Amino acid sequence: MIFVNDEFYGHEYFHDAYEAFKADPILGDCAGKRFAICSEDPAYVLSVCLYLRQHGGSFYPIFAPTPRLAAKRLANRAECHFLLFDKHQPAMTLQNSTVDKDAVLVQTSSGTTGEPKVITRTWQSIAEEVESYVSFFSTPHTMTPLIACPITHSYGLIAGVLVALKRGLTPVIINNINPKYLLKTLLNTPNHLLYSSPALINSVVQLYPKDQRLHAVMTSGTVLPGAWFDALREKTKHVFQQYGCSEAGCIAINTNTLTANQIGQPLPHLQVFAGNDASCPDEIVITKGDVTIHTQDLGYIDDKGALYFVSRCDDMINVSGLNVYPQDIENVVLEIPDVTEAIVFKRPDPFSGERVCLQFIATNQLEPSRIRHWCGTRLASYQLPVDIEQCEEIEKMANGKINRKTLSQSTISIPALG
Repeated sequence: MIFVNDEFYGHEYFHDAYEAFKADPILGDCAGKRFAICSEDPAYVLSVCLYLRQHGGSFYPIFAPTPRLAAKRLANRAECHFLLFDKHQPAMTLQNSTVDKDAVLVQTSSGTTGEPKVITRTWQSIAEEVESYVSFFSTPHTMTPLIACPITHSYGLIAGVLVALKRGLTPVIINNINPKYLLKTLLNTPNHLLYSSPALINSVVQLYPKDQRLHAVMTSGTVLPGAWFDALREKTKHVFQQYGCSEAGCIAINTNTLTANQIGQPLPHLQVFAGNDASCPDEIVITKGDVTIHTQDLGYIDDKGALYFVSRCDDMINVSGLNVYPQDIENVVLEIPDVTEAIVFKRPDPFSGERVCLQFIATNQLEPSRIRHWCGTRLASYQLPVDIEQCEEIEKMANGKINRKTLSQSTISIPALG
């Protein structure tokens, strides 16, 4: 059924696991109850997931490196009855008596704009998403999914593993995120489809042999910086992109990504609303039946029905009444030869309301004034970074995203004078 790195887990493994779960006094009586799991073993996590889905239990996967006390807090906040750790370890009983009438997959929002929210989706809604995903996105039917991202997140679990199983494919879950190992696996898998985060994808592109091309790559989570996207396009036969949110799952897929912000056609089981063109973006709003989901993302739909991402609503910077979108500045900064990574965010400003702030990573020490001069010849004056800071690392969350709100509350960086 699946590989975890180089180890194969077939139907026999999952059959034996299900039989053990049925005989277990806790998992054997799982209907209507919520189970959190925090384990370094992807095969065990997936076996619990598939068993609970089949037997009316609810499932909450927690990012594996989470400390036990933190995992317990998360499980309690998600109103779970039990917290599972590694195989053969006793379950932790939690104080929750609520019964789920309909079993659910429990996820949390990325938390990029505040405290992560607990979000539940019924297994039926997950099945509908997977069915829509597979029927709409048929190109990878003969590709081997290499899932180099956590299966505790919707992207890895649903779009990666559950979609692959629905197609009748054998997904390869890679939790040995050693660049050399990942490169070897990609080179040894001719028709691969790599599911990963933008940062890891960019690392793979930079390290991949010059005389080789990646077969197919799926990116999601955030729009790739322009320089990263151009390098990926040059190095990859098929560049796919998907867009989604925790509440709705996958919303749109681009089967032939020509620009970084072109996030694709909406899946057929959803209705999607946004702005009419690039000059007038609006919030991307999803409807499914009588349910409306506000994504808090700005975007627009072109005359061919393709959805484009502009910015998070909360990420947009209002400088004296003028809208500044972080990616516009990031792409310009990344054109500087020595700069390898850049992130733009906002801070309050007593004169303009908000000001543009920049953190960047470079191979050499760069003066803030040089950054500002470079931007000054390529951007409008209201778009220019005011606070500029060079750092060794830009902190990211487990899913590869950057929390701009946290950055905006960080200590004051170096003003770019001159």
